[in-house]
Amino acid sequence: MDGSYRASGFEGLVDDRVDEGVFRVDRSIYTDQEIFDAEIERIFERGWVYLCHESQIPDEGCYFSSDIGRHPVVVIRQKNDEIGAYINVCSHRGALLTPKKQGKARTLTCRFHGWAYSCDGRCVRIKNEKEGFGEEGFDRSQYDLKPVAKLANYRGFIFGCLVEDVEPIEEYLGAAAVWIDLMVEQSPEGLEVVPGSSTYVIRGNWKMQLENSVDGYHVSTVHRVFASTVRNREERDGLQGLKQTEGGRLVGIVPSGAYDLGNGHMSIWAQHTTPERRPIYKKREWLKENLPAAHVEWILEKGRNLALFPNVMLMDNPSTQIRYIKPISADRAEATVYCIAPVGEDAEARAARLRKFEDFYLTAGMATSDDMAALEDTMVGSMATQTKWSDFNRGMNKMIIGADEGAKAVGFEPVSSSESWENETLFFGFYRRWRDMMTAPDN
Repeated sequence: MDGSYRASGFEGLVDDRVDEGVFRVDRSIYTDQEIFDAEIERIFERGWVYLCHESQIPDEGCYFSSDIGRHPVVVIRQKNDEIGAYINVCSHRGALLTPKKQGKARTLTCRFHGWAYSCDGRCVRIKNEKEGFGEEGFDRSQYDLKPVAKLANYRGFIFGCLVEDVEPIEEYLGAAAVWIDLMVEQSPEGLEVVPGSSTYVIRGNWKMQLENSVDGYHVSTVHRVFASTVRNREERDGLQGLKQTEGGRLVGIVPSGAYDLGNGHMSIWAQHTTPERRPIYKKREWLKENLPAAHVEWILEKGRNLALFPNVMLMDNPSTQIRYIKPISADRAEATVYCIAPVGEDAEARAARLRKFEDFYLTAGMATSDDMAALEDTMVGSMATQTKWSDFNRGMNKMIIGADEGAKAVGFEPVSSSESWENETLFFGFYRRWRDMMTAPDN
C-alpha cells in the first residue's frame, strides 16, 4: 500500500446522508486493490472472524483449517475437550502444518522438515534436534505455535481474532445472536455440519457476496427460472410433501422484512407459503411443546438469511447452510458452502434437506450459478469510473428505527427494521461498520 488512502482516509467512500435521503458507496471499494489490502489489515485482522462449527472438530485431535486475513489458522480439539486455535504455520520455516482442510491427527507434523506439534500447540519434536541445536540449555518451547489471541464459541459457532483488544463475542453479535439461536434451538442437541462441502471462486469482490445474501430485491428476477423449473419438475413427477420445494417467496409477493442488526450484521426474512414442505416441519409438535410460540412461528413459517460481518452467512430456508467467503483479491472471492442441520433429524427430513441444498445452494444447482452471473456482471460494471456510486436508498422513507413487532416478539433489538426484504436500509449498518473499521486510528 502506498499510503494514499491512509493520508486521505476512507471516510469519503461511504456517502452517509440519510437525513437528506442519500446513502451510497463509491464503487472503488469493490475494484481497488489498495482498498482491498487495507480491508484485510483493518477489518479481517483486527476483528472477530468466523472459523468453523464445533461439530467439524468432534473429537480429540480433530482439526479444521481456516483463515483470519492473511493468516492461515488451525482450530483443533484438545485433550480436555477444549478448543484451541493457532496460526497454522511451522515455527521453523513457515510451512503449513495441516495436509487437509479437515482431519484428525495426534500431532501436527510439518511435511517440509518434520517438526511436530501437539494439539495444545507445544513443539514436541524437532528432527535431529541434538545435531542442530545441541543438548545443554536448549528450550524447545520457544518454537511453540502462536495461539490466536482471542477465541470464542457462541452456541457451537467458533470465532477468532488476532488481537486482544476486541469486544466480547456477545457484544459483537448483539441482535444477531437471536438469529443464531433460532437455528440452534431446533434440536435439543444443537446443530451439526453435514459431511461434504462445495468451494468455488467468484470473479467479484467479497462484499458483493454479503450484499447478495440479504438482498431480497433480486430474488424474483434472478431466481424466476429456478422457481419455474422446480414447479415443472414437481408437476411432471407428481412429487408430494418434503419432496416439494417451498418456493412461494420466489414467485409472488409475500410478507417479508429486513433488519440492520448493528455491528455490520444484516438479515432478511420472507413468509413461507407452504411450510409443510420444509424438513423442520416434521418437528413442529416438539417445537410447540418446547419453545415459545413466537420462536416456533419464526422457525416454521419464516425463511431467514443472516449475514455476519464481515464474511459468513447463515441461511435457514428450504434447506440450511453456512456460506463462508474468503477474500482473495479486489476482484476475486472464494465461497465455501456447508449444509448444517439439527442433530437427530430423521432420515426422510435429512434426505430432503440435502436435496434442497443441492438444488439451491450448490453451483451445480439452479440458483447459485444465477447469482454468480449477476454478481460478476456487477463487478464488470463497477469498473466504470464515470458512474462511480452504488445506491442503497430503496425503502429509506419507510425505515423503522429500532424493532418492529416481529423483532419484539422474539426479543432482538435491531438498529432499524424494514417492512420488505426488497428494501436496502439494512446495508447502512454494514457499510457504517466497514467505514468505522477502515478509518480507525493505526495502532
